[in-house]
Amino acid sequence: MKNLFYAALLLLSTFAYGQITFENGYFINNNGEKTDVLIKNYDWKNNPTVIEYKIKDDQTPLKIKTSDLQEFSVGDQKYVTAKVMIDRSSSKIENLSDSPNFNSKEETLLLKQLLEGKVSLYRYTDGSITRFFYKKENDNTFKPLNYKEYLVNNNLLQKNEEYKSQLKKEFSDNEKIRAKDIDNLVYRENELMRIFKNYDDLADISSNNKNNFHIYVKSGVGLSHYKILPPSENLSIGEKKENSIAFKAALELEYILNFNKGKWAIFSEPSFQTVKFTVNDYNRRNFRVNFSSIQIPLGFKYNMFLNQKSKIYISTALYYNLMLNKDNFTVDNFSSKASGGLYGYSFGLGYNYDKFGAELKLGTIPNFSSSYYGAYHDMTMDGLNLSLSYKLF
Repeated sequence: MKNLFYAALLLLSTFAYGQITFENGYFINNNGEKTDVLIKNYDWKNNPTVIEYKIKDDQTPLKIKTSDLQEFSVGDQKYVTAKVMIDRSSSKIENLSDSPNFNSKEETLLLKQLLEGKVSLYRYTDGSITRFFYKKENDNTFKPLNYKEYLVNNNLLQKNEEYKSQLKKEFSDNEKIRAKDIDNLVYRENELMRIFKNYDDLADISSNNKNNFHIYVKSGVGLSHYKILPPSENLSIGEKKENSIAFKAALELEYILNFNKGKWAIFSEPSFQTVKFTVNDYNRRNFRVNFSSIQIPLGFKYNMFLNQKSKIYISTALYYNLMLNKDNFTVDNFSSKASGGLYGYSFGLGYNYDKFGAELKLGTIPNFSSSYYGAYHDMTMDGLNLSLSYKLF
């Protein structure tokens, strides 16, 4: 299964690269010349330093540094170059400053336009640093929304939230935006987008307000195996093998990450599963497996969109088993219990059409092995499960 896991990672990275395409766009160079081109749209998480483009679809791709551009756009994304004041203080706890004061310096940066309106909103991301800026209509000045985390007495986290005072001043001419609405803001993209949309009367516009959270209900069956090992001193008895159906019911929670065009997702799939085996009168002994658990995985999913309604995806996850029943293995009157805990990883391949889906997953169904004299030998999670799903939202 280890080799399959690495093969899955290789396939996933191959698909990740292959799914990025050239789309219609344009760029404006530093001389103010606009060129319509096809740009390779990575739906960048960090602000790009280089873009790939083609003049024609059959042309060899070219590259241009974003520092040589005033502006470029591809798909629903637009980036502009601007001189801004930026404070690069770290938000990592181990690197936090002990001062609430901003240490801003002027830099020329590439900003992603999040919202265009009477007051437009922009974002700059460089690794762990994310800063937001705004620009008023008919004004060429880009202003930072100032925010800084710092430590007091080396252990108390505090925040300088000057951006709230800035927004109260800038949005004071709009009665729909109350002071307490701004007081409750968190320095995050979705929160800032909401208040800027409200100011520009764009609250009903949903192009940048995608629902990233989804819930699926799932049910499935898998094939589980049980092997009874013979006594070491009497190998003439032979092994005993049995198969049984394992039943699963699950609730999948999926969160789509805001980069790479929604292809990456984090998911968890809490599931109940149960499987039973009975082997009677095997060399004058009776064997029984009665296994029930709650399985809690956490993993990543990569989506490959075929069209607006259908997609294929690959997933991989680590999972934890919480045992529910007391006696998992019984031989005559001797009982033992399998231990729960972190059992390893799984690999899945699935297909969704609209709200319906099917998935084949390896590494979630238990297989058992026990000794003839009663103690269980081992339990592994490398069985195959087929499940059907329905998307609630």
